[in-house]
Amino acid sequence: MREKTRYPLRNLFRHKTDTTAPEVRSGDSTQSKIEHKGMWRRFFYTCRVARIPYVTLLVYIALNALWSTIAVYIPQVNANFFTGDASVESIALFLGVELGSMVLSQIQLYVNHVFRAKTNRNLRNVLWGKILRLKPKYYDKVSANTLLSRITVDTESLNAFIMDVILGLAFQIYILVLTIKEMNDISMQAAVWMLAFVPLSLLISFVIGRLNLKYNNAVKFKMSTLTNYLSELMASLPVVKAFNRQSYESARGRKVIDEAYKAQRNTIGLDIGKQIVDTLFGTLPEIVIIMLGIQMLKDSTLTPAGWYTFYLYAGTLLTFVSSLGGLFEQTKAIQGDLNKVTEVLYEKEEGIEAYVKEAVASGDLVFDDVSFSYDETPALDRVSFTIPKNQTTALVGYSGSGKSTVLKLIERIYDPDSGRILLRGSQLKDYDLKTWRSHLAIVSQSAPMISGTIRENILYGVKREVSDEEIMAAAKLVYIDQFIKECPEGLDYPVGQFGSKLSGGQRQKISIARAILMGSEYLILDEPTASLDI
Repeated sequence: MREKTRYPLRNLFRHKTDTTAPEVRSGDSTQSKIEHKGMWRRFFYTCRVARIPYVTLLVYIALNALWSTIAVYIPQVNANFFTGDASVESIALFLGVELGSMVLSQIQLYVNHVFRAKTNRNLRNVLWGKILRLKPKYYDKVSANTLLSRITVDTESLNAFIMDVILGLAFQIYILVLTIKEMNDISMQAAVWMLAFVPLSLLISFVIGRLNLKYNNAVKFKMSTLTNYLSELMASLPVVKAFNRQSYESARGRKVIDEAYKAQRNTIGLDIGKQIVDTLFGTLPEIVIIMLGIQMLKDSTLTPAGWYTFYLYAGTLLTFVSSLGGLFEQTKAIQGDLNKVTEVLYEKEEGIEAYVKEAVASGDLVFDDVSFSYDETPALDRVSFTIPKNQTTALVGYSGSGKSTVLKLIERIYDPDSGRILLRGSQLKDYDLKTWRSHLAIVSQSAPMISGTIRENILYGVKREVSDEEIMAAAKLVYIDQFIKECPEGLDYPVGQFGSKLSGGQRQKISIARAILMGSEYLILDEPTASLDI
């Protein structure tokens, strides 16, 4: 019996024998395409589509180059003042350099924020538009929370890669080269001693950086799990209360929260260990500098001002080396986030295929040997039937037999795995997608609402001017006009998030009123009275 009802729709319509081989249209593997695109190629592609503000970026580079140069020579300017030279010229030079550096730093910070804000705005607009144009199958495999994270959080990765990784590393290297040059000019012997500590500092920095990356990734994963759990439960709180599952969900929530806490606790331990290691291995070079300075001051091979300047330069050198591990960690994290963004940008859009016909013909709609499956789950198996023009056609079958799938294929939400859907002899896929959908009015069983007013929901998708009288006439046809009149705001009554202020029947009535006002050639009803009292 189970075998006979596996594809119930196949038995509902007369099966037509097709002498030609069925057409198979397989989907793309976006992930495999992305894996063959290098990091830099993905980065430059994202920069291009995001239209980053290059003028602002060049201004920032110029300001940063100037500030970096001044920062390197500040120790030399201040050295004489801090070693007892209290002349007017020395004090004026000290104050002038410090104030100039501060002003330049604030201007640079402002330009930095402007660049980041513009880049985020541009990339988010591009990403949101891209998500709206993706094939609906993409939404089946990626959750709404994930897409929300792509737009709000992961878009920061482009800014971080440009400003913190590329330019940050470039200017640190620039400062480092100038610093080593100045250290060598002051004392080659002391500079060699300081450079001897670089390999050890690098090793420690990279070991800690890799551990930090591992623990931070674990925190991100646990926090993502917590966010998904809370967002799902927040939308289902009435159900939780209705079934008295507060204690059960509280226990589940505590478990997820505790796991996130444990992951964060590991990072706390690592941060403490990092501070201890930095203190221990940071003290040793300082002791060497001080001992060398004492000896060189005794030998008169180094002046007090020169020793003070060298001490500051050595601090800059060691700080840069110890930060490389963090930069490695940051680069890996940013690379992962940027890959997530480019994965969406490289995803194939719907409706971009070349179409043969733009104007939609009127005629019978024919399913010819159509098969379709959701991943590995078959929904339709070689179904053939005809929907005659200007007639009402009903699809009847068991739950899960494929009725809604047929409607989604007609709407071109999905394409058949094999077989053809014909309109007046031409395949439905040969028509322009937007033009075809403009001829459809759809009332679904779920009757989704957008946050807004009754008016906005009734007119959603109606591409013409509609008066309030016409709206109320459509509302009267579906018996929701009295409810609208009783609302204090009338048509401007807010329906709440997802239509939470309306009953299921009221949402379906609004959907039917919308379909009436659209006046489309094809009306698709997917159990439109499921929530209505008939």
